[in-house]
Amino acid sequence: MEFNAVRITGLVKELKAPRTSPAGVEHRELILEHRSVQTLDGQLREVRALVTVKVSGSKLAQQVTGLVPGNRITVSGMLAQASHRDTQQLLIHAQAIERFE
Repeated sequence: MEFNAVRITGLVKELKAPRTSPAGVEHRELILEHRSVQTLDGQLREVRALVTVKVSGSKLAQQVTGLVPGNRITVSGMLAQASHRDTQQLLIHAQAIERFE
């Protein structure tokens, strides 16, 4: 079995409008702005990324509802292609979101 897990922190940059699928599942998307300094081959490297996070299900969608741009969060989830048509773009499907100061 393959392993697919992501855990990343950052600031909420943008919250997209909520939507509900035809099956009645709540969905939200947010853009997470990540900045950190990582060590790569013994050298410090500044890392910056804007990452799309997809939130599905009423429990997680409720957590996202209280967020505003600038909130610092940790997202745990899995990587997936953005859509069936866009196989080059990746996003994170959130499984847990934690807000912190």
